[in-house]
Order: sequence, then C-alpha cells, then structure tokens
Amino acid sequence: MKHEAKTVSEETTNKYTVANSLTNYYLAIMFSFFPLFLSEAYAHARMDKYWFYLIATTVLVVSVGLCMLLSRSEAKRSGKQSKLILPLSVTDIFMLCYLAMAVFSTLLSDYKEESFLGTGGRNNGLLLLLMYLLMYFVITRNYVQKDYVLIIYLVTSSLIALLTVLNFFYIDPLGMLDGYDEATVVDFGSTLGNKNIIAAFMCIFLPVAVMLFVVGKAKATRIVAGVAIIFAYAGVLCADSTSDILGMMVILPVMAIFCAKSFDYLKRYLLALTILFLSGKLLQLFATIIGGHDKGFEFIQEFLIFHPAMFAPIILCGLGYLLMALIGKKGEPRYPAKAIQITLTVLFSCGIIAVLGLFINFSFINTQTDIGSFEKLLRFDDYWGTHRGFMWRVGFEEFAKFNPLRILFGTGPDTAYYVFEPHFAELLERFGDATTDCAHNEYINYLLTQGALGLLTYLGVMISAIVRAVRTAKRDPYAMVFIAPVICYLAQSTVNLYNPIVTPTMFIFLSLAEAMSRQRKELEVRSEELGVRSFGKA
Repeated sequence: MKHEAKTVSEETTNKYTVANSLTNYYLAIMFSFFPLFLSEAYAHARMDKYWFYLIATTVLVVSVGLCMLLSRSEAKRSGKQSKLILPLSVTDIFMLCYLAMAVFSTLLSDYKEESFLGTGGRNNGLLLLLMYLLMYFVITRNYVQKDYVLIIYLVTSSLIALLTVLNFFYIDPLGMLDGYDEATVVDFGSTLGNKNIIAAFMCIFLPVAVMLFVVGKAKATRIVAGVAIIFAYAGVLCADSTSDILGMMVILPVMAIFCAKSFDYLKRYLLALTILFLSGKLLQLFATIIGGHDKGFEFIQEFLIFHPAMFAPIILCGLGYLLMALIGKKGEPRYPAKAIQITLTVLFSCGIIAVLGLFINFSFINTQTDIGSFEKLLRFDDYWGTHRGFMWRVGFEEFAKFNPLRILFGTGPDTAYYVFEPHFAELLERFGDATTDCAHNEYINYLLTQGALGLLTYLGVMISAIVRAVRTAKRDPYAMVFIAPVICYLAQSTVNLYNPIVTPTMFIFLSLAEAMSRQRKELEVRSEELGVRSFGKA
C-alpha cells in the first residue's frame, strides 16, 4: 500500500513540545516587540535592537537547550533514540564554518576587542555572529509551523510601514522626530532608523506578504497578507532607497517563476501584483491630499508612484487574474507549467544580461553620453550610488595590499573602519563625510573584514539554504514564504550593509527555511522506512 506524504505542518503539529512552544514564542517576540522597541528614539536605535536581540536570544538558547537536554536524558532512560543536533545538513556545516572563520579572523585581528563586539562598525562582531549560529540551531531543530507567528509579523511590519509613510510626509504621531535636525528628519523614519535600514526591512516584509498571500491555506491568513502587501509596497516606496528597488527587481521575477508552477498560484500572484501596484496609486492619492508636503522622492520612486504608465501593470495584472479566474470556473484547465516557468526564467535572465550590458557600456565604454537621471544607476565612478563607487574602489585597492593571512581572514569582524581610515581626508574633501565604517556592500565588507574564507562560508550558508528550500518548496510550497525574503535581502545587500536592526530577522527567516527543509527530509526518510516495513509485512 502506498502511503501519502504529509506536509511538514501536518506532521509537526502533532508533536508540540515545550521546546517548540518556547521557540515559537521567541519568534512572536522577535516579530513584534523587537522591531518596535526603542528607548530614546533614533539616538539609541541600533544599540536598543542589539541588546534586545542578545538578551532575547540568550534566554531562548538557555531555556530551549535545557529542554532538549532533558528530553534527550529521558529518551536514553526509556531506551529510545533522541536526536539533539545531528545529523548535520550542508547548511549546518557551512554555518559552523562561517563561525569558525569569524573566530580565526578575531584571533588574528589587530583589533580583537572591536572584532568581538563589533564596536568599530555596526556591532556585527563575533558575539553577534555566535548568537546567529545558536539561534539558527535552536530554530532549525524546534520550529513548528503556526499561522499566528507570521500573522504577528505581518501586522507589526504593516505598522512600521505605515509609520514610514506617515514620517515621509512629515506626519509624526509618535513624536519620533522631535528634537532632530532637518537632515536627520529627512533620512530617518518609523522605529528602525535611516532609510537604508527601512529599505532592508521592507525587502524582507514584502516577499513574506506576497508569498503567504499566494500559498497560504487559511483564507483569513491570505486576507491579512493581502492587506500587508498594500503597506509593504508603500513602505518600499517611502523608504526612498535604491537598495529596496534593487531587491524588488530581483524578487518579483523570482516569485513569478515559482508561482508559475501552479495555475492557482500564478492566478493569486497576479492578484497580489494588482494589489501591489494599486498601492502605489493609493500613495499618489495620499500625496495629492497632503499637497506635496513630503521629503521628496527619488526619480525611480517618483515614476512608480506618479507616472501614468504605472496604470498599465495594474490593468494587465488585473485582467490576467480575471481571465484565469474565469478559465478556472469552467473546470480544470490544461496548464503548461514548465513552459511558462522556462519562458519567465529566460526573460528574467535576458533582463539581467541587458542591465549588466548597459551598466558596462555606460561605465567603461560609452562614458560621455548624457543618460540623465539614469546616470546614478548605470554609470559607475567614484560618485556612483552616493559615493559607494569610491568605497568599493578603495576597498578593493586596500584588499590588494593585504598579506596572505589577511586575504584569507580579513582584519576582523566589522572592522572596516580601520581599512578605510587612511582615506578619511579624501572622503571629507570630496564628499563631505568625515569617516565611514563600512563599504556599503555586504559582500565587500565580508571580504575586507573576514577575508576570502569568511565571505565564501557566508555565501555557502546562503546558497545552500536557498537550494535546499527551493527543493523543499517543490513538495511544500510554504518553504518559499521563508526563503523569498532571504533572496530579496541578499539582492539589496549589494548596496547595503548588515546591522543588528534588520539582519537578525533575515537570519530568522533563513533558519525557518532550513527548519522546513530539515523536517521535509525527516518526513521523507520516515515515509521510506514505513513503506519498507509495510512491504515486508505484505
């Protein structure tokens, strides 16, 4: 007899232990209080989140660790086998290597205290990396899928997006901006901090909302996700950063390719896009009512909100959804899933090649042609990306000067300040910045501070988790809810940087994705064993 495979959620719901409960309560706290918590507004935002994360995660690790050890002891006494940490997945091994490289980097650093605590940069020192690792192992071994966890995340994130929009139009219901100068008021918003941090947050929020709207089983959950899409896209636009636009350019096609595997998923995805683009027009209406009293949109955001051409995706996606809904009512449609996925993949690949071609052309070949506002995006020089071009060039020049040990292990976690220090005078003279503590590119920063091995192990963690989650999503599409935000975060981080305000949330979603991959693997092994036993009895 053939046994039907259960979903991860169906199987794990039947085994809900104290460790499972503690893990889910931790997630609920991190998805609610963590992003909202501030003690003294923006003056201490980073340190507030940093200490909140350290304390909450320490409590989680100690409490769940004790539960897991006790359960293992009980299992031994009863003669039953209990798995605590083993077996290790590829992602588990990369996570351990990632921490090991950070330890070596710290030990070899000239700035050991700064490397351990991250005080020379954004607190992304060895201590925070250790907490990411411990949290990862707790979540991957103890998470049980519960809808309330993600609903809490969507509601809290919607509130933060709403605050971002209101602050962008100088509406400050919480008095967060009181006492700050104009430059800070323009650059900061919600309860998170500057616009680059808000952009990174929205790059996690929006993919979660869209994918939960598409694959969620409960109608109430999909309704909450649909409303969250409105807030998320408005937050993306009012974050007013290039990084979140880059993230959207990557994740929207990736989600489309995945959703094309199913007629119903593609139909819901088209509805999600309709809601998303309508949100931009709702923002235009709000801006009109306010009367232009805002911080000023960048040219891409201005186009996405105000240009009449943006009615086209609303109409096209809306008509596509209605057509598919009509076809679906007439019975089970013949749907060429693979053909559509291949077509979308080819189009996405061509788009990437085209953008890279334009970038190379206008940066290194055709450097004199006036390309207007697109010069900010397509012409690389020292001034590119709010002088990110200068940071990147100088970063690679300094890396080329490293000795062999530094090439492998860097200067120590989050110590980029000391790499760029010789260039502070030029930075001030040319760009008006007295100092910098990062390269404004997560990958270059890892290369400089944790070396080639540190960067490779970090990429190993991310790539292996993505590959495993995508494979899991073929059997349990819910895995895409967790891995899509990780992909979007990685895209935006090419022009942004890790921080203790948003990066912990990315590692949480990565851990959740790996938890589903791990649970799916265990289900398949048990199903095979059950099938063998049933065959033997027959």
